[in-house]
Amino acid sequence: MRRVERRPARPGGRSRRLTVLIVTLGALVLVTGPLIGFFLVYTAPSQQWFARVNGVEIPRATLVDVLRANQIDALLQRQRFDPGTQAFDTAGLLIDNEVLRQTAGTLGVTVSEAEVERELAAQLTPQLDAGNLDASARAELAEAKRQYADLRRLDVAELEKLAEGESLRRKVTETLGRSIVDPQPQIRLHSIVVADVETATRIQSEAVQGVPFEELARRYSLDPASGDLGWLPYAALPPAAADLLWNLPASELSPPFQRGDGAIVVYVISGRDPSLALDPVARQLLEEAEFESWLGQTRAEQDIELRLDSETLEWVADQLEQTRSVAPQG
Repeated sequence: MRRVERRPARPGGRSRRLTVLIVTLGALVLVTGPLIGFFLVYTAPSQQWFARVNGVEIPRATLVDVLRANQIDALLQRQRFDPGTQAFDTAGLLIDNEVLRQTAGTLGVTVSEAEVERELAAQLTPQLDAGNLDASARAELAEAKRQYADLRRLDVAELEKLAEGESLRRKVTETLGRSIVDPQPQIRLHSIVVADVETATRIQSEAVQGVPFEELARRYSLDPASGDLGWLPYAALPPAAADLLWNLPASELSPPFQRGDGAIVVYVISGRDPSLALDPVARQLLEEAEFESWLGQTRAEQDIELRLDSETLEWVADQLEQTRSVAPQG
């Protein structure tokens, strides 16, 4: 350790140094005061966390970064962007991704860097063979990632983290799907989508009078593509209607149900099979239901703290407003 030697004090030196020190400190306050304010106002909020999963913090800045990328995507595609709804949806996605990172291993699921690269290659460079990326292909993918991230003002590392979450979600879903029984009992389900309960009541009245379901669907349905929903097992039925539909007599119209988007739906069963192989659509629905059930239970077992109060949401909205006023070039 270096030794510091004390020098004899000069007459009057202490008072002069004290005066210089006071003046210097005053100057520091004047110069650094605005800088400290800048840090507190603009930097500190971004470093605060909006969620914490088992002690792992997810910063506000991450929420803003992903929201901004989605906002720019919407601008590029000329789609509406609702920051209020998107803030909660994106917060939920980031929390679920962190839950998956911490818990997927309990199912024996992991995601390597190579798998993240393949995930991004499939999305950003579909012309490449994602399963066999040579040096040239990796360089092309790296440039595609940089351009994609730059356009959306997103760090490449954050882009890779989102891709990791998607890979974990897919692999956990596939793992849980292996326990699905196949074949299993199923019903053939059809629907008519209308705007209001009055129209649904009219449909039921005409069905009682003998008008065929196909004619009613052609005449009234707002969504002809949803007419034949195919063969579905119990677990793939709309949750609010599952019990009633499973026991509904063939060719008898169900009571009207309201969908999440506000539309009214009337169902009818045209057939039953006690042991039918799952088609790809039905299997996907079952796998998604298994995943959501597992994730919901797993999420409930974690120590999750959430800070999406009005102050946080206002700060997030202010950051996004700065993006909205600048149209991206792409």
